[in-house]
Amino acid sequence: MNGQVGRKKKLRIRYRLSIVFFGTVLIFGAMFYRYMKTVTLEDVLSEDRTITVFAHSKPSSDKGEEAEGETAPQEGENTEEQGSTENVNPVPESEARDSSYLESCVFIGDSITYGLSSYGVVPSNNVLASVAMSVSKAETEKIDTQLGSMTAIEAITEMQPKNIYVMLGSNGAAYMTVADMYQSYQAFLNKIRLACPDSEIYIISTPPVTSAKESSVESPVKNDDIDSLNEKLLDYADNNGAHYLDLSSALKDSSGCLPADSAENDGMHFKYSTYETFIAYILDHVA
Repeated sequence: MNGQVGRKKKLRIRYRLSIVFFGTVLIFGAMFYRYMKTVTLEDVLSEDRTITVFAHSKPSSDKGEEAEGETAPQEGENTEEQGSTENVNPVPESEARDSSYLESCVFIGDSITYGLSSYGVVPSNNVLASVAMSVSKAETEKIDTQLGSMTAIEAITEMQPKNIYVMLGSNGAAYMTVADMYQSYQAFLNKIRLACPDSEIYIISTPPVTSAKESSVESPVKNDDIDSLNEKLLDYADNNGAHYLDLSSALKDSSGCLPADSAENDGMHFKYSTYETFIAYILDHVA
Protein backbone atom coordinates (compact mmCIF):
# COMPACT_ATOMS: atom_id res chain seq x y z
CA MET A 1 0.00 0.00 0.00
CA ASN A 2 2.78 2.40 0.94
CA GLY A 3 4.53 1.53 -2.34
CA GLN A 4 1.50 2.52 -4.39
CA VAL A 5 1.21 5.84 -2.53
CA GLY A 6 4.90 6.57 -3.26
CA ARG A 7 4.48 5.88 -6.96
CA LYS A 8 1.42 8.17 -7.13
CA LYS A 9 3.38 10.98 -5.45
CA LYS A 10 6.23 10.62 -7.99
CA LEU A 11 3.76 10.71 -10.88
CA ARG A 12 2.17 13.89 -9.51
CA ILE A 13 5.62 15.54 -9.18
CA ARG A 14 6.57 14.61 -12.74
CA TYR A 15 3.22 15.91 -13.98
CA ARG A 16 3.73 19.26 -12.23
CA LEU A 17 7.28 19.59 -13.59
CA SER A 18 5.99 18.90 -17.10
CA ILE A 19 3.39 21.62 -16.71
CA VAL A 20 6.06 24.09 -15.52
CA PHE A 21 8.39 23.17 -18.41
CA PHE A 22 5.75 23.56 -21.12
CA GLY A 23 4.52 26.76 -19.53
CA THR A 24 8.03 28.21 -19.62
CA VAL A 25 8.42 27.24 -23.30
CA LEU A 26 5.10 28.92 -24.18
CA ILE A 27 6.05 32.12 -22.34
CA PHE A 28 9.50 32.25 -24.00
CA GLY A 29 7.97 31.62 -27.41
CA ALA A 30 5.47 34.41 -26.95
CA MET A 31 8.18 36.87 -25.86
CA PHE A 32 10.45 35.91 -28.78
CA TYR A 33 7.57 36.35 -31.27
CA ARG A 34 6.82 39.78 -29.86
CA TYR A 35 10.51 40.78 -30.13
CA MET A 36 10.75 39.66 -33.74
CA LYS A 37 7.65 41.64 -34.60
CA THR A 38 9.01 44.87 -33.10
CA VAL A 39 12.74 44.75 -34.08
CA THR A 40 13.52 45.79 -37.65
CA LEU A 41 16.60 45.38 -39.85
CA GLU A 42 17.21 49.10 -39.46
CA ASP A 43 17.42 48.64 -35.68
CA VAL A 44 20.08 45.95 -36.10
CA LEU A 45 22.21 47.93 -38.57
CA SER A 46 22.04 51.05 -36.41
CA GLU A 47 23.68 49.31 -33.46
CA ASP A 48 27.05 50.82 -32.42
CA ARG A 49 29.64 48.31 -33.62
CA THR A 50 33.41 48.82 -33.71
CA ILE A 51 35.53 47.00 -36.31
CA THR A 52 39.27 46.79 -35.68
CA VAL A 53 41.55 46.00 -38.60
CA PHE A 54 45.05 44.80 -37.68
CA ALA A 55 47.68 45.58 -40.29
CA HIS A 56 50.10 42.90 -41.50
CA SER A 57 47.95 40.12 -40.02
CA LYS A 58 49.29 36.67 -40.67
CA PRO A 59 46.90 34.66 -42.88
CA SER A 60 45.78 31.32 -41.52
CA SER A 61 46.29 28.11 -43.41
CA ASP A 62 42.53 27.49 -43.70
CA LYS A 63 41.66 29.95 -46.49
CA GLY A 64 41.33 33.04 -44.36
CA GLU A 65 39.63 31.42 -41.36
CA GLU A 66 41.30 31.83 -37.98
CA ALA A 67 43.31 28.87 -36.87
CA GLU A 68 41.82 26.97 -33.99
CA GLY A 69 42.75 28.49 -30.64
CA GLU A 70 43.94 31.82 -32.10
CA THR A 71 42.36 35.05 -30.91
CA ALA A 72 42.58 38.54 -32.33
CA PRO A 73 44.88 40.91 -30.36
CA GLN A 74 43.00 43.24 -28.06
CA GLU A 75 43.32 47.01 -28.07
CA GLY A 76 46.45 48.08 -26.21
CA GLU A 77 47.97 44.60 -26.33
CA ASN A 78 51.71 44.59 -27.02
CA THR A 79 52.34 42.76 -30.29
CA GLU A 80 55.11 42.93 -32.85
CA GLU A 81 52.82 44.65 -35.36
CA GLN A 82 51.33 47.19 -32.96
CA GLY A 83 53.43 50.04 -31.64
CA SER A 84 56.33 49.39 -34.01
CA THR A 85 57.49 51.41 -36.99
CA GLU A 86 57.80 49.60 -40.26
CA ASN A 87 61.32 49.67 -41.66
CA VAL A 88 61.01 50.78 -45.29
CA ASN A 89 64.01 50.40 -47.57
CA PRO A 90 65.38 52.19 -49.43
CA VAL A 91 64.55 55.01 -47.04
CA PRO A 92 61.97 57.21 -48.81
CA GLU A 93 62.22 60.97 -49.04
CA SER A 94 61.19 62.63 -45.80
CA GLU A 95 60.71 66.12 -44.46
CA ALA A 96 64.10 67.80 -44.73
CA ARG A 97 66.11 68.15 -41.53
CA ASP A 98 68.38 71.12 -40.92
CA SER A 99 72.13 70.77 -40.60
CA SER A 100 71.91 70.41 -36.81
CA TYR A 101 70.76 66.83 -37.42
CA LEU A 102 74.32 65.98 -38.45
CA GLU A 103 75.48 66.58 -34.88
CA SER A 104 73.67 63.37 -33.87
CA CYS A 105 75.37 61.37 -36.62
CA VAL A 106 78.68 59.59 -37.06
CA PHE A 107 79.92 58.77 -40.56
CA ILE A 108 82.16 55.73 -41.07
CA GLY A 109 83.94 55.06 -44.33
CA ASP A 110 86.89 55.39 -46.65
CA SER A 111 88.41 58.33 -48.50
CA ILE A 112 85.06 59.46 -49.94
CA THR A 113 83.59 59.67 -46.45
CA TYR A 114 86.78 61.34 -45.24
CA GLY A 115 86.00 64.11 -47.71
CA LEU A 116 82.98 65.08 -45.59
CA SER A 117 85.33 66.44 -42.93
CA SER A 118 88.15 67.65 -45.21
CA TYR A 119 85.66 69.80 -47.13
CA GLY A 120 84.10 70.95 -43.85
CA VAL A 121 80.67 69.59 -44.78
CA VAL A 122 80.47 67.58 -41.52
CA PRO A 123 82.40 68.34 -38.30
CA SER A 124 85.56 66.25 -38.14
CA ASN A 125 84.57 64.79 -34.75
CA ASN A 126 81.58 63.18 -36.46
CA VAL A 127 83.63 61.47 -39.18
CA LEU A 128 85.39 58.15 -38.54
CA ALA A 129 87.17 57.56 -41.83
CA SER A 130 90.57 57.16 -43.41
CA VAL A 131 91.90 57.24 -46.94
CA ALA A 132 93.09 53.64 -46.67
CA MET A 133 89.96 52.11 -45.10
CA SER A 134 88.31 49.30 -47.05
CA VAL A 135 85.71 46.65 -46.26
CA SER A 136 88.47 44.14 -45.57
CA LYS A 137 90.25 46.46 -43.10
CA ALA A 138 87.29 48.27 -41.57
CA GLU A 139 87.50 46.33 -38.31
CA THR A 140 91.23 46.79 -37.81
CA GLU A 141 92.11 50.12 -39.48
CA LYS A 142 93.31 52.67 -36.91
CA ILE A 143 91.96 56.17 -37.46
CA ASP A 144 92.49 59.53 -35.77
CA THR A 145 89.49 60.41 -33.62
CA GLN A 146 88.68 62.90 -30.87
CA LEU A 147 89.33 60.02 -28.46
CA GLY A 148 92.73 59.18 -29.94
CA SER A 149 93.96 56.65 -32.48
CA MET A 150 91.62 53.66 -32.54
CA THR A 151 89.38 51.58 -34.77
CA ALA A 152 85.92 52.78 -35.78
CA ILE A 153 84.34 50.06 -33.64
CA GLU A 154 86.31 51.18 -30.58
CA ALA A 155 85.32 54.80 -31.20
CA ILE A 156 81.58 54.23 -31.58
CA THR A 157 81.62 51.95 -28.53
CA GLU A 158 82.76 54.98 -26.52
CA MET A 159 80.61 57.53 -28.36
CA GLN A 160 77.32 55.61 -28.65
CA PRO A 161 75.97 57.96 -31.34
CA LYS A 162 72.27 58.20 -32.07
CA ASN A 163 72.77 57.64 -35.81
CA ILE A 164 75.56 55.75 -37.57
CA TYR A 165 76.08 56.08 -41.33
CA VAL A 166 78.36 53.60 -43.08
CA MET A 167 79.59 53.89 -46.66
CA LEU A 168 82.26 51.47 -47.84
CA GLY A 169 83.01 49.46 -50.96
CA SER A 170 84.82 51.94 -53.18
CA ASN A 171 88.22 50.84 -51.91
CA GLY A 172 88.52 47.21 -52.89
CA ALA A 173 86.02 47.21 -55.73
CA ALA A 174 88.86 47.05 -58.25
CA TYR A 175 90.43 43.87 -56.86
CA MET A 176 87.91 42.11 -54.58
CA THR A 177 84.97 39.98 -55.67
CA VAL A 178 81.46 41.09 -54.76
CA ALA A 179 81.07 38.03 -52.54
CA ASP A 180 84.27 38.80 -50.61
CA MET A 181 83.38 42.46 -50.21
CA TYR A 182 79.93 41.61 -48.90
CA GLN A 183 81.27 39.00 -46.48
CA SER A 184 83.64 41.56 -44.94
CA TYR A 185 81.01 44.32 -45.03
CA GLN A 186 78.45 42.09 -43.32
CA ALA A 187 80.88 41.15 -40.55
CA PHE A 188 81.68 44.82 -39.95
CA LEU A 189 78.01 45.81 -39.79
CA ASN A 190 77.35 43.02 -37.31
CA LYS A 191 80.12 44.39 -35.08
CA ILE A 192 78.54 47.85 -35.25
CA ARG A 193 75.15 46.45 -34.21
CA LEU A 194 76.72 44.69 -31.24
CA ALA A 195 78.73 47.73 -30.19
CA CYS A 196 75.80 50.18 -30.48
CA PRO A 197 72.52 48.29 -30.06
CA ASP A 198 70.53 51.49 -29.49
CA SER A 199 71.88 53.37 -32.51
CA GLU A 200 70.04 53.77 -35.81
CA ILE A 201 72.26 52.25 -38.49
CA TYR A 202 72.16 53.65 -42.02
CA ILE A 203 73.92 51.80 -44.83
CA ILE A 204 74.73 54.23 -47.62
CA SER A 205 74.92 52.53 -50.99
CA THR A 206 78.38 52.34 -52.51
CA PRO A 207 78.52 55.24 -55.00
CA PRO A 208 78.98 54.73 -58.74
CA VAL A 209 82.09 55.60 -60.76
CA THR A 210 82.41 57.42 -64.06
CA SER A 211 82.41 55.61 -67.40
CA ALA A 212 86.08 56.55 -67.75
CA LYS A 213 86.87 54.76 -64.48
CA GLU A 214 85.04 51.69 -65.74
CA SER A 215 87.21 51.53 -68.86
CA SER A 216 90.50 52.68 -67.32
CA VAL A 217 93.53 50.49 -67.83
CA GLU A 218 94.70 50.84 -64.24
CA SER A 219 92.34 49.56 -61.51
CA PRO A 220 89.05 49.66 -63.42
CA VAL A 221 85.84 49.45 -61.38
CA LYS A 222 82.60 48.12 -62.84
CA ASN A 223 79.33 49.76 -61.89
CA ASP A 224 77.63 46.39 -62.36
CA ASP A 225 79.74 45.02 -59.50
CA ILE A 226 78.86 48.04 -57.35
CA ASP A 227 75.17 47.48 -58.11
CA SER A 228 75.46 43.81 -57.14
CA LEU A 229 77.07 44.76 -53.81
CA ASN A 230 74.37 47.35 -53.17
CA GLU A 231 71.65 44.75 -53.77
CA LYS A 232 73.21 42.58 -51.08
CA LEU A 233 73.47 45.55 -48.71
CA LEU A 234 69.79 46.34 -49.28
CA ASP A 235 68.92 42.75 -48.45
CA TYR A 236 71.06 42.95 -45.29
CA ALA A 237 69.27 46.12 -44.19
CA ASP A 238 65.86 44.53 -44.75
CA ASN A 239 66.74 41.50 -42.67
CA ASN A 240 68.65 43.18 -39.86
CA GLY A 241 66.62 46.24 -38.96
CA ALA A 242 69.01 48.69 -40.64
CA HIS A 243 68.18 51.58 -42.97
CA TYR A 244 69.39 51.64 -46.57
CA LEU A 245 70.04 54.90 -48.40
CA ASP A 246 70.07 54.65 -52.18
CA LEU A 247 72.52 57.49 -52.75
CA SER A 248 73.94 55.61 -55.74
CA SER A 249 70.77 56.07 -57.79
CA ALA A 250 70.64 59.76 -56.89
CA LEU A 251 74.17 60.27 -58.24
CA LYS A 252 73.89 58.27 -61.48
CA ASP A 253 73.35 59.77 -64.89
CA SER A 254 71.16 58.23 -67.62
CA SER A 255 73.88 55.71 -68.48
CA GLY A 256 74.11 54.44 -64.90
CA CYS A 257 77.47 56.08 -64.19
CA LEU A 258 78.71 58.92 -62.01
CA PRO A 259 78.73 62.04 -64.24
CA ALA A 260 82.22 63.21 -65.11
CA ASP A 261 81.51 66.72 -63.83
CA SER A 262 80.58 65.25 -60.40
CA ALA A 263 83.90 63.46 -59.93
CA GLU A 264 87.55 64.27 -59.53
CA ASN A 265 89.98 63.23 -62.26
CA ASP A 266 90.21 59.67 -60.90
CA GLY A 267 86.53 59.11 -61.77
CA MET A 268 85.66 57.98 -58.25
CA HIS A 269 86.10 60.73 -55.65
CA PHE A 270 83.56 63.53 -55.29
CA LYS A 271 83.84 67.19 -56.12
CA TYR A 272 82.57 69.65 -53.53
CA SER A 273 79.26 70.09 -55.39
CA THR A 274 78.69 66.32 -55.14
CA TYR A 275 79.23 66.46 -51.39
CA GLU A 276 76.50 69.09 -51.25
CA THR A 277 74.20 66.66 -53.07
CA PHE A 278 75.37 63.90 -50.71
CA ILE A 279 74.48 65.80 -47.55
CA ALA A 280 71.22 67.12 -48.98
CA TYR A 281 70.23 63.52 -49.66
CA ILE A 282 71.07 62.53 -46.07
CA LEU A 283 68.94 65.35 -44.66
CA ASP A 284 66.04 64.56 -47.01
CA HIS A 285 65.99 60.83 -46.23
CA VAL A 286 65.73 60.31 -42.49
CA ALA A 287 63.89 57.19 -41.34
